[in-house]
Amino acid sequence: MKELFLTSASDYVMDDLIKNLRQNPKDLNLAFINTASEVEEGDPWWVRDEKNKLLEVGFNVDEFSITGMTREEIEKRLNNIQIIYFCGGNTFYLLDQVIKTGCDEIIKEKINNGVIYIGSSAGSMIVGTRIDLASTIDDKSKAPDLKSTGLEIVDLSILPHWGSDIFHDEYIDGIDSMYTEGVKILPLTNQQYVWIKDDSIKIIQI
Repeated sequence: MKELFLTSASDYVMDDLIKNLRQNPKDLNLAFINTASEVEEGDPWWVRDEKNKLLEVGFNVDEFSITGMTREEIEKRLNNIQIIYFCGGNTFYLLDQVIKTGCDEIIKEKINNGVIYIGSSAGSMIVGTRIDLASTIDDKSKAPDLKSTGLEIVDLSILPHWGSDIFHDEYIDGIDSMYTEGVKILPLTNQQYVWIKDDSIKIIQI
């Protein structure tokens, strides 16, 4: 069974999200992958906020970055994991590292085998079809060799933090790139998340 939870800011919605899990968080091992934050300037406060919320609700959290890891090392690290979690940061850099390390194929295999995927911001965007629709939010130069626009695990393009004052100017500046046909675009506020279970898609408002 394929199951994903896609959020803009997971700490905003986690108390509700865990009500939809098959098990109590204290019985679940979660891989908290912080790769997207590595190239961001300043204090990556959102990484702490999200991790602290995960610990607060009871998950067994293993935090690490996949940067520089081999596919075999990643597979070993995820061996006893029931949830794969990717936090936010630079979406282009994150997708580039996911592909370069072979983690993209691991993610797809794990999801198909019943491992739950939780994404926050960039972590939600990479599993969709088009990360470039929100190109003004992140610095594309952090991944100059990136050829992919998304892993296409889900047939959606997530626009995270929709309505947030923090990203208002970036979204207004990038409206031209978002104005397109033939793409399932989903603006997602910080108070919403998407629950995908096989072919079922629910947008949940907190």
